[in-house]
Amino acid sequence: MKHLLYGILTIFGIGLIVLGFFFFNWQRIKNIPIEKAPAVEAEIAKPEVAPPKNIKKTSFLFSGDMMFDRYVNHMYKDKGFDQIFSNLDKAVFANKNISFANLEGPVSEKPIIDDYPERSLSFNMPPETIATIKNLGLNGVSLANNHTLNAGENGFVTTKKLLDEAGLKYGGSQNGFSEESIIRYETEIPVSIIAIDYLAYNKVAVIAEAIKKEKEAGRFVVVFPHWGEEYALTHSASQRSAAVSFIDAGASLIVGGHPHVVQDVEIINNVPVFYSLGNFVFDQTFSKDTQEGLILTGTISENKTTVEIHPFKSEKMIIRMMDEQDKAIMLKRINKGQNTIDLVLEN
Repeated sequence: MKHLLYGILTIFGIGLIVLGFFFFNWQRIKNIPIEKAPAVEAEIAKPEVAPPKNIKKTSFLFSGDMMFDRYVNHMYKDKGFDQIFSNLDKAVFANKNISFANLEGPVSEKPIIDDYPERSLSFNMPPETIATIKNLGLNGVSLANNHTLNAGENGFVTTKKLLDEAGLKYGGSQNGFSEESIIRYETEIPVSIIAIDYLAYNKVAVIAEAIKKEKEAGRFVVVFPHWGEEYALTHSASQRSAAVSFIDAGASLIVGGHPHVVQDVEIINNVPVFYSLGNFVFDQTFSKDTQEGLILTGTISENKTTVEIHPFKSEKMIIRMMDEQDKAIMLKRINKGQNTIDLVLEN
């Protein structure tokens, strides 16, 4: 019995010692700072996003016939030609890669004689003409019209010299067709404007060959013909026949002038044909139709062309955009009431 009690006390004592050892070490363990293992960030595979494609675009503006002689000069030689555009929304002309119109006659290097009220059909515009069209925002003009040689060959040379000095592009002539009839814009979508006085030179096969060559070079081709019957509100059979030939050769847009009034618009094989934009700046104040015109703006991209039509009217040669009512009447007459043409191109 005595031995049993002694064994129990011994076991109890050993237990106390063991418990004390663990208790003492537990206190030490609790006070030791625990270093955390560095966190491992999971690498989540992100889907690869292709960088946005740089879509190539070229913006443009076209308008019709400009003439700053005769009554235009008489009215604004002292006030300044810029007054003609004082009521025009200049934003329409802003930031266009191509801004182009028809310059209906030569520009003189010297002041011209104010011959009003004579209605001479031989034009010679004053030197201020160049600065006026540049200030407006135009960067190119066609010289392919029936008044280009009104001051003779010397006047034609002078006009080109003045345009060169102003940094304005130009092309075309009153007679014939050559490499100088092609105005090239090296824009994101390269553009070739082929300016033709079709009244004097109507060799369709030669013009078509030039169009084809520009098209094959990867260029967007605009044909800018001076054609049609004066004051006729609709195109002629001759205009349409030529337009079809130009389109078959590769033209992507046709913008015409000369009739001094706005003619109808037609889409031929997915190509818009504006037979005549009418007058832009002219002194033909004898009728409503000769005091109305169109400005075209738009964008060319790799697979689409958008054209917007801006009808305007002039009063005493001062241009202003048409109000909604007049605009609707004009668009109904020329383009089935639509002011925008959207075309998907097959390049």
